[in-house]
Amino acid sequence: MSEPRDPNQPGFGAPTPPPPPAAPAPSAGWGDPSTWAQPAATVPSPQVAPGAPRKPRGRAWLVVLLIVLGLIVAMAAGGTVLFASRTLPPYNGARHFLDDVRNDQPSPSHVCSADTPDQAVRQVRDRLQSFGDVDTIAANAFGVDRTDNTAKVDFTVTYHGGRSSRSFSLLVVDESGTWKACP
Repeated sequence: MSEPRDPNQPGFGAPTPPPPPAAPAPSAGWGDPSTWAQPAATVPSPQVAPGAPRKPRGRAWLVVLLIVLGLIVAMAAGGTVLFASRTLPPYNGARHFLDDVRNDQPSPSHVCSADTPDQAVRQVRDRLQSFGDVDTIAANAFGVDRTDNTAKVDFTVTYHGGRSSRSFSLLVVDESGTWKACP
């Protein structure tokens, strides 16, 4: 059934015996790893020597934060003082005059000496009503441009039930410490 095999052909001969076991490699100064053992006691953690100074904790960020917050508060306070002393008086003068225009009640205390109260209120009212029925008149506190004793105050007028609006400017002057409109 099977053909006779030639023993000189590769793969058809007797199996080769396994190689002999290798000799253990000598370890350099550490000895045989199988004889190693765990230490008998635990190693203590390092301690600070008595009387040694403690490491200072980092508090520099707190100092920087407090300085920055102090500067922000100082700038806010300075801005408020400047707003109250430079912007608010002309704004109030314009607002009082615009209230007179809205209520059609001229007041001499709100109009500069160069104009008569009736004429000033009528002039502004006629100009504003030429664009339509006035609903509201509002002065803008952030629209004050002051130079020495004169200021220009922006105000907005809404018309037709709030569907449209226009912006205007009103000249206000300081007369003996009182800001008055000079339309």
